[in-house]
Amino acid sequence: MNDKNFGLSIEEFEKMVIDLKKNDTNFFEKVFLNQFKETMRYLQKEYSALHEDAYDATMDALIDFRKRFVEGKLQYGNLRFLFTKCASQVYFKNKKGNTNAELTQEIDREMEEEDGREEEISWLGEAWELLGVSCKELLKWHYYGKMKLAEIAEQQEKPAAAIRKQKERCVKQLKELFRQKSEIL
Repeated sequence: MNDKNFGLSIEEFEKMVIDLKKNDTNFFEKVFLNQFKETMRYLQKEYSALHEDAYDATMDALIDFRKRFVEGKLQYGNLRFLFTKCASQVYFKNKKGNTNAELTQEIDREMEEEDGREEEISWLGEAWELLGVSCKELLKWHYYGKMKLAEIAEQQEKPAAAIRKQKERCVKQLKELFRQKSEIL
């Protein structure tokens, strides 16, 4: 067992990254739950962090790690050290970050921007629900999971050109459904 890589073999690591690209987080969650608690304890002991601050920093680090895995920015190596280091940096950034007043102003600005987009988001959600299952899956893998079309083609055992065409049709269909929803309402 490779402790510095959360007990993952290189094959398990690669499988976890592929699963994350497909938005399947089950294995990722199992691997990181133990490390999550350990990292929180480390921040509390090493930096006298409050429980809430350690939790927030570790959660932010976990979210950042998931994103970096999906984007291919993290490689198999000393992941345990890297995760702890990332959580420590987030903790220090949060400690000297925004004051409550600045944070409140930032949240207020974001909420004002959100109000203008809520209607469009609703239309997009309705259009998404009308989209077929295979289109939803393909678009999630490609856009949310950051999988390359060639990777998707390999996973589905189809030619890359067929997946590229399918993606184009799905995007076009989603745009059309969105346009129809916005015209109706």
